[in-house]
Amino acid sequence: MKTRLIPILIYLLVLSACSSAPPIQQPVPTAEPSSVAVVAVVTATASPTMVLPTPFPSPTATPQRVAQAAPVSDLVAEPVVPSPTTQPGVIPTPTPRPPGTPLQVGLQIGHLRSNELPEELAHLRTSTGTYWQNIREVEVNEAIAIRVRDILVAAGVEVDLLPATVPPAYDADAFVAIHADGSTAGARGWKIATPWRTSAASRALMEAVASTYGVTTGLPEDRYGISVNMRGYYAFNYRRHTHAIARTTPAIIVETGFLTNAADRTIIVDRPDLAAQGIAEGILKYLDQRDPNDGAALLPPEWPILYTGVEAVVRAAPSAQARIIVQAPPDSRVFVFNQEGDWYEAMVRVGDTRYVGWLRVDQTRPATPADNPSAPPAEALATNP
Repeated sequence: MKTRLIPILIYLLVLSACSSAPPIQQPVPTAEPSSVAVVAVVTATASPTMVLPTPFPSPTATPQRVAQAAPVSDLVAEPVVPSPTTQPGVIPTPTPRPPGTPLQVGLQIGHLRSNELPEELAHLRTSTGTYWQNIREVEVNEAIAIRVRDILVAAGVEVDLLPATVPPAYDADAFVAIHADGSTAGARGWKIATPWRTSAASRALMEAVASTYGVTTGLPEDRYGISVNMRGYYAFNYRRHTHAIARTTPAIIVETGFLTNAADRTIIVDRPDLAAQGIAEGILKYLDQRDPNDGAALLPPEWPILYTGVEAVVRAAPSAQARIIVQAPPDSRVFVFNQEGDWYEAMVRVGDTRYVGWLRVDQTRPATPADNPSAPPAEALATNP
């Protein structure tokens, strides 16, 4: 009997030992989690303060851009300038922005806080504009600018009200400097000018505003009153100044009328809403007609320095019948900034005087090192400043 029990006891002991051992783990093949699973994990593990990146930056509007309650002079500030957007194979422009970003326009109130201009423009700190009796130009500019802003904002456009100081490389879909004129000779009327280096977009902006301003206000155009200072306005000069518009920002300067003329004052002083309407409608017309994908239209042309090859006739328009401004002798320096057919629009230096007008292309010649022997070879044939 005892000999029979021994095998049974051994068998029971073996069963007991096997039942208490841990089970053998089989390897489980790993699989890459799906994108949904990854999102679920991130959502579950993110801390309450974690901010996930958004696909596009938010619009650049700030309360001060559309604020209405406080005096405008206290609201004008330099906005943050967005970094230019670049895409491979696409010319960098200020307009390719994320979908849904509102259009952006800068309105500069001429002479506003000119005493705060940066060191590079210190010579303009005393430039306070014209006046008539107790009315200062800056007050007229401001009254018109805030009304332009209101119209543009109502149309869904972002507006930066800018003082005399322009943010470095100011980047926008349009820049409009608003001024009023002054004269002791009884002059009157409005005028609009683009920078010396005029892009196709700047010309389109000028033509759009010119087509609406005179019609709306009933003021005459001071057709021949555009000055060298208007075309060379400091805010346009991105080559010389840091505080200037970006190279690809379409820009114009508007002289709304003569503050020193009683007829012009009936609009720019007594009816600033009409002046503002004339400017705003032109800006909206330009924004509606432009092609936002045409980067080439935003690029100002680069013209080489030229000289007159013969005695050149500088005229007031690109026509052989136009009024003669000056007859420039051979070897007069020519600063070209526009071309229409066989005509250059240029600034021609005759002695110590500069004249702006039109001359025929075949009356000019390329610069040579002999024209500027004191300059290094690399600079002798440089483009216009």
